[in-house]
Amino acid sequence: MGIELPEDNVEIEESKSAIDNKKNTLTVVVAIVMLLVGVGLGYIGRGAFGPEAIAASGTATAVAYAIQTRAATNQEVMKAIIAQTNHFRGDPNAPITLIEFSDFQCPYCSQWATETGPQIEELYVKTGKVRVGHFHFPFLGDESLWAAEASECAGDQGKYWEYYEYLFENHGGENQGAFSKDNLKIIAQTLGLDSQTFDQCLDSGKHTELVTQQGMFARQLGVQSTPSFIVNGTPVVGAQPLATFQQIIDQFLKQ
Repeated sequence: MGIELPEDNVEIEESKSAIDNKKNTLTVVVAIVMLLVGVGLGYIGRGAFGPEAIAASGTATAVAYAIQTRAATNQEVMKAIIAQTNHFRGDPNAPITLIEFSDFQCPYCSQWATETGPQIEELYVKTGKVRVGHFHFPFLGDESLWAAEASECAGDQGKYWEYYEYLFENHGGENQGAFSKDNLKIIAQTLGLDSQTFDQCLDSGKHTELVTQQGMFARQLGVQSTPSFIVNGTPVVGAQPLATFQQIIDQFLKQ
């Protein structure tokens, strides 16, 4: 899990005002921790984001307080995650939101993005029933982090999803150079991005903090493997087939 809860006899040291300031994030943690635990059809995390994971565990006392007082609703969970998600496709007023937590080097993420993802796009996104968001969880090494940053640089030029698709369609071995910074720059050229602007963005680390914070936030939620998903508050772990998502989506559409 991303967070270790304290024993019952540990005193709650945070002030009430500090806890109140963190309420939105903490209620999300309470609602979803234990749910997005890495199992089957997923790539298991290996302790990346060490400092971030330690920082996340620092919220444990406040989490314990939140558990004692209230639990978050699915609506609260989704609201907080959506607020941290930068890129969506589909109707912003769609009744269902699906958030994908993934790593560009993860083979199961590539499988989902090139197989199930396009099916959901055709059936639900293009018909205005679902919007899909992507959340960075780059835990497999430097090339995962660089690829995530590069996708954000592409997003600065309005081509986030084109870059996302190219990375997953051209998935290579883990940290074997496929997503080196030089190759990421070549991909940008291939997609017709302004090379000078893109290269400066990637080299400067413009989006390093954003990507790192998303990884930390995902761990706070309890995400331990990729791909993981949350659909209107319902967690799904692993590169599940279309039928799994259809069952959940169609149930929400009936409500």
